[in-house]
Amino acid sequence: MIEAAPPVTDSAGRPSLPWPRVLTLFARLRWRTIAGTVRGEGSQRWAILIGLAAALVAGALGGGIIAVAGRSTDDPRSLFIIAAAVVVGAVAMIGIITGVSQPLDPRVLATEPIDDRRLAAGVLMASLVGPPGIGGALLCIGFFVGAVRGPATWVPVTMAVLAFGATLLLVSRTAINLLAVLATRMPRIGQVVAGLSALVFYGTLQFIPQLVTGLDSNERNDAAGVLQWTPPGQLGRALADADGAAVSALGRAALGAVWLIVLAVVFAWSTRYLVVAVKQTSAKGATRSTSPLRRVVRQMCGAGAVGAVAWRGLLTRLRTPRSALETFTGAGVGLALVLVPALARDAAGAGAVLIGGAVQLAVLFMAGNSFGSDGPALTTELLSGTDPANLVVGKARSIAIVGLPLALVGPTIAAAITGEWRYLPAGFLVGLGGLLAGVGGAIVQSTLVPIAIPDSDNPLAAGDSGRGCIAGLMLAAVLIVLAVVTLPVALALLWALDRGSVPLVTTFGAATLVAGWAVRVGGVRYALANWRRREPEIIAAITPAR
Repeated sequence: MIEAAPPVTDSAGRPSLPWPRVLTLFARLRWRTIAGTVRGEGSQRWAILIGLAAALVAGALGGGIIAVAGRSTDDPRSLFIIAAAVVVGAVAMIGIITGVSQPLDPRVLATEPIDDRRLAAGVLMASLVGPPGIGGALLCIGFFVGAVRGPATWVPVTMAVLAFGATLLLVSRTAINLLAVLATRMPRIGQVVAGLSALVFYGTLQFIPQLVTGLDSNERNDAAGVLQWTPPGQLGRALADADGAAVSALGRAALGAVWLIVLAVVFAWSTRYLVVAVKQTSAKGATRSTSPLRRVVRQMCGAGAVGAVAWRGLLTRLRTPRSALETFTGAGVGLALVLVPALARDAAGAGAVLIGGAVQLAVLFMAGNSFGSDGPALTTELLSGTDPANLVVGKARSIAIVGLPLALVGPTIAAAITGEWRYLPAGFLVGLGGLLAGVGGAIVQSTLVPIAIPDSDNPLAAGDSGRGCIAGLMLAAVLIVLAVVTLPVALALLWALDRGSVPLVTTFGAATLVAGWAVRVGGVRYALANWRRREPEIIAAITPAR
């Protein structure tokens, strides 16, 4: 821990440390924790090594691209403005999804003899000398190399790059602090924000590069014209104006750096608030069970041991950022596949066919590891003598309840977009059939490749199972089996659609429901038999390593 403080006091009379001493100690502490983790074993060691490698690769690659583009572009204004804004946004999102804690937790160090400002500055220094700081420094070097043109540009470019680096650091750390406060005060909302942020970031990562490269010069100028009024945009404009308008570049760099004061104040406040934050409680929590929706869902879970397991499965859907991300990903995949035929103006009947497959895929994404979400609780119940059938059936029931809204909302959206309401009953039947088939597939996958949810704030973190590839292959195998089993009914539906007969489509929709129920029953039976055969192995797999 931090060494004994010299006889220096703050305004409140408390012993404190000189600023250079604080920053030096935090930097040394950060590197000692990194070195100790690397010398250890387990997932933390690999997380540090992967983080260092990722920071080096991402920083060098991003900085290299910006440097080369800056030296060769004919439109530096658009390049630097858009690049600065995109990088700041990406860094903030990465900070949120990779964890809601600082490299050195201020809650642990709050008892040391340092005031709030020194604690906040020390936490920033710990981030600066770690993997995030290394990646950010490489990016800043890329911006400097891409923007500098001669001795006259050194001062404005240096000021803009330093302000940009401070922006990256403060934006990332402030976002993490605020999310950590939210996760401490209102854990469920914090997990939802982290999960949604990961999903949005992943989608943006697939979409933004194609969008930016597809813009023509006029569209890039329009985008830059909007983004230049943001603080990162002003810093990018300063980099672009340094060659030929050094005085203007200095002014824009100063203007873009003004918000660093606000960020620093918010970061210091959030650091202090995080130290003393406690979970929010109120009298309303005792009456939540009287909510009509809550009562209906609880009744759908049923009574007894099966109902209790199903209810807990619903409550733990947003227990961690990882489980929240799985839920949102599954729902997003399902709705996206539902909207494809509807937005393409296909017949609503075709949309009804696709909704079944969409629900199957969504359920497998969101519930393909159902036993890993509350492994310790399941293990305790098994050791207490609970019949494994209660656990398997209860999990299957909770999966069905979670996916039920997709089976109902999907056909309704498709019918509303296309106006083909006559196929809505068939859409409901096919959606429910796909839901039941997906439940059967998900419960089988959950017993074949059970993986404990990693104890991490990162929704994209991987556990120590070493079975990620097997899980992916098993997901593909389950999808293939479901496709083969449901193929006859799907072909019959397509034949009925081709004839344009609503009664036939509805009839085969009912057949889809029956087929889905059969798959669900078969999946539960297989999962239960597999559980009884491999119970010790499954228990070990769903219990997180400590």
